[in-house]
Amino acid sequence: MTVSLQDKSVYNLILKCIDKQVPVPEFLNLYKEFYSEKFSTVLGNDNSENDINNTIEVSNNLSDDFVRLLNSKKSIIIAEYLTEILFVNYNSDLIKSFMPKLSSVHENRMLVHFFSRASLHLRTLKDKLIIDQLNKDLSDSIIPNLLTLEVDPTDKELIVTLFKFLQATLNLATSTIVLSAQYSDGSQDLLRKLSKVNKLLYRKTSQTLDTKLLFKDSKHMIKDTRHEYISSPSITSPQFISSPLSMMKTPMSTSGTSAAKYKDLKLLRYYKNIWLNNKIIKWEPINSDFLARYASISNSIFQENAPSPQITDGLLTDLIETSFTCFAQFVSNKQYHQTNANLNLLERQWIIFISKHLPILVLKHSSSNPQVVTSALEKIDTKVIKAIKAYYSEKDDMKNRNEDLFEDYPTASFDIRHDFIKSLIMLGLQPPQFINDFLRDDQILDPKSLPTTDDLFIQTQQGTQEIISNIPTFITDSLNSLELQSILNHSNEPNNGIHQVFLNFESISPTKQKEFSESVLSTLSEAIDSLNFPIITKLCALLSFNFSHSLTSILSFCTLSEFVKLIMKFVDNQWSSAIATKKEDSDDSDEATNMSLSFSWALLLLINLHQIYDISLVNASLTDGNINLENSFSTAFISQLSDIPDEFILEGGNPKDTEAQLKSHKLIQAWLSDLFVNGSISDNLMQSTDAKQLASTVPFIFKQVLYALEINAVADFDSIIGGVEYFLQPFMLSGLIKICFWLEDYLLHLKYADKQDDLINKVFKILDTIFNPNTLNEDSQTFHKAVLRVNAVRLLKIFRQFKKEPQTNYGVYSSDSQEHSVLDSLIEKMVAVLGFSPIYYVDPRLLSSDSGYSQQKPLGYDRFMIFKENPVNKIMTNQINSFWNLHSSTYYNLDYLKEVINLVTPIRFLTDAIQTLDYKLTTYGVPAIRNKMASIESEHVFDYLFYFLVLYDCETQIDAARMIQLFEDDTEYNDIYYKRLAETSSHTEENIPTKNPVKMEEENRTKTEDLQDDDIDMLFGENETSTHIAEEEVRIIDDVFEPKKYDEGRALKRDSFGIILHDMKTLHSISYKNGNISKEEYDRVNKYHDKYLHMLKACVF
Repeated sequence: MTVSLQDKSVYNLILKCIDKQVPVPEFLNLYKEFYSEKFSTVLGNDNSENDINNTIEVSNNLSDDFVRLLNSKKSIIIAEYLTEILFVNYNSDLIKSFMPKLSSVHENRMLVHFFSRASLHLRTLKDKLIIDQLNKDLSDSIIPNLLTLEVDPTDKELIVTLFKFLQATLNLATSTIVLSAQYSDGSQDLLRKLSKVNKLLYRKTSQTLDTKLLFKDSKHMIKDTRHEYISSPSITSPQFISSPLSMMKTPMSTSGTSAAKYKDLKLLRYYKNIWLNNKIIKWEPINSDFLARYASISNSIFQENAPSPQITDGLLTDLIETSFTCFAQFVSNKQYHQTNANLNLLERQWIIFISKHLPILVLKHSSSNPQVVTSALEKIDTKVIKAIKAYYSEKDDMKNRNEDLFEDYPTASFDIRHDFIKSLIMLGLQPPQFINDFLRDDQILDPKSLPTTDDLFIQTQQGTQEIISNIPTFITDSLNSLELQSILNHSNEPNNGIHQVFLNFESISPTKQKEFSESVLSTLSEAIDSLNFPIITKLCALLSFNFSHSLTSILSFCTLSEFVKLIMKFVDNQWSSAIATKKEDSDDSDEATNMSLSFSWALLLLINLHQIYDISLVNASLTDGNINLENSFSTAFISQLSDIPDEFILEGGNPKDTEAQLKSHKLIQAWLSDLFVNGSISDNLMQSTDAKQLASTVPFIFKQVLYALEINAVADFDSIIGGVEYFLQPFMLSGLIKICFWLEDYLLHLKYADKQDDLINKVFKILDTIFNPNTLNEDSQTFHKAVLRVNAVRLLKIFRQFKKEPQTNYGVYSSDSQEHSVLDSLIEKMVAVLGFSPIYYVDPRLLSSDSGYSQQKPLGYDRFMIFKENPVNKIMTNQINSFWNLHSSTYYNLDYLKEVINLVTPIRFLTDAIQTLDYKLTTYGVPAIRNKMASIESEHVFDYLFYFLVLYDCETQIDAARMIQLFEDDTEYNDIYYKRLAETSSHTEENIPTKNPVKMEEENRTKTEDLQDDDIDMLFGENETSTHIAEEEVRIIDDVFEPKKYDEGRALKRDSFGIILHDMKTLHSISYKNGNISKEEYDRVNKYHDKYLHMLKACVF
């Protein structure tokens, strides 16, 4: 064959290889042949200037073709071909030419695959010659171009693969890489994007950058000392670290009888504790069958036992004793072993359960025998009481510290036992004197001061108490007379009844709390159905502030998912459909204000439910046929709270539609003109832009204003101040939500990007205008305070970082300034809004300390923190050792354990826990046993672990049934998965046979021989001697996979341990059939899969 080489290029070569479906390893041979024939006459082996110039020209031409290919939107096998050329057949000149052009590649899907394949190769690279060559290129070509790569912060997959590639290259560095200071900003910008996507990879990469990179003529990279940590080669080292709790005393006998007895006596209490903790943390209702389910725990786990007795006083006694024991262990762990976390929501849920729900259970199910309670309280272990008293005493000490310098004598504190007994007295289950008789060694109360009925009452303006007999009517009437701005005033007892109830919610009797909670939900539902905007506004406002932990208590008495769906239905559907009609029917400005505020308050309440109470809006959408997940405004908005796009498009508009783009552009132009030029907003503009649209329009305008300041494009700064003041108008308040979240990243950018002092001064003046205005419309006052609370902790942290440097002398925010600076005002504002009503996941010192940087223990601004003295590997080791020790302590603090699981990812947590426990039990047995335990006793460790896994995954029997169905009848999923895995097989392995294995092997051998015999010229013309079989049977890669039918069970439990285990079994089954793993490894995974399934069927939910 004779085809002119002048017509050949690597671009055409690769396209021909794709058409012929050439395997990746064979492609490299073809490329080498092509390179030799094409350039051997041009490139010599000397170092002459002419030869160097020719090398540069060839490399540039090749790299230009690489960029064209990556942007061509063709098969992703292109990325694999290029990985072979660039990194397997390493060429330093080609790397130097190609890496600067990476920024010209806009096809992110191709980049993701390229970085992934390159990372995989570099991690396994052993060739010392190539490693030496690569080290020479790291500082000049590879690292600088990676750090300056512009990455869309919303493309999470690209961010992760980029950093994995960066980490793989840095791991091959044999010495510190010195870079110019200009690359420092790029590295920090990329790290900030990574921190939002993958916290664990962020921490690993941060340390790698700190140790491997050095930026000359610059300070060291700014690090948050509160998040320092120590890396470890493994977070599951088999080395034993003693648990802080005492070792469990277990019998030394290994007989089957003693093992069963040990299991019954020791573990039943643990299983009950895990069950209770899961019930509470998941907001599962404490309904009429609660006691029956609690009673059946023993039978479900220990099926050899006799049937448990019916619900009796003895069962209530056991539940009360178990609850207090569980709570004591919970607060003890929190007090001594969780100094790196600020988790207090689950503690409040426990308090509500013990002080409100337990008394209701006693009221409904006991025989009215007062000995039920006294017997339970007397059975509580003295160590349990001591732990509870110690915890409450320390909390009181923190509150009262420095309040009385002359107080030398400690005073007894009230604790949860007092709350429990007070509720019993309200319900008539105990006499008032009982509290002093039983708690005689603690704080003494006047029995006459204790309410002895469960009546709900309020204080009238005349100072008398009025009993509320009809709660639903009371709620409606009080809301109608409530002035929203009045809830900001706590100096005196409020005149409004419902406001009083919310402020004193903790003191209400359990039965009335339950009735009031159900009535609130009913009133809200009726208001939404009838589109009563004032009622919706006021109820959402009262709930959002969580006065006296009222929202938390109300959520414990209702079905949480129904509550969320109700508000989502209003935000996503009913408000939008009603707004046009309401506007046409009424020109009343008050009505328009109520419509706007109802949307803003409902959206803010949803954000609180999602962020504070960890409620999944996606799951709520999937289980509600009335909510379309794809078109759900609330789900999309809340999932991107901190993102303000660079291009604006109208709500519901298509970004690719020219007409939508034009309308969006005109709307923004009109707003910019009215806000910053005309100085007033036209009626037409206000009427054409509703609160839902303004929720994204205002943040976009705000972002553009700050960006204009950065490039000195603002001529009149006063007009900017005047314009942003309009953001505080009631109908525009929804726009403040995203601003509060987006500012977090922007202020960090200002802090560490060496911006001019004048720019920072102007930014803080703008923030002071919208965060701390001199005057505020009375309709805006309440929402303004509420919206600042949602991200006040994060903003407070950043504001204090600006104040951290006393050597600077910024006129606005210098800590040396003698005047009351703007920054001081902003800090005080954030502290004030946080202290207005209860808030969770906050270090209490934030509200009493101005900065806290001089304190020995740094202030914690996050739920969960990684410190140098307590790194991730140590946390995981302690957790797994607690599983191994058969201690229940780990499972009490499910909030802490949940944070650990989310941090290391569920799949990593599960595989590390199982792997390590398997090793420890095989090698050591169980601690505190002189000899190894029998296998049946060691198996208790895994029984206990899998009981936790199943309860962690499933909340109801319906969840469990879906999971069981997935485990037992998943043939369709397995067929699709098997087919997909076969089609995407790596080039290092044979394709997975889907036909006769012998026949497939013969066909593959024939195809390989034919390819090797063909001349390279066939790639540029038809090969007449080719003996390939039909093209459809030669498959290398398929970009389009057959879609899998929607499976609601799998979708709802997408991150569950059960799905992970089931997918592990599927993969191991395929690998075992292909001879890639041993039968022992396959059987081990099957064993865990079966154990999970068995526990799934046995558990009571």
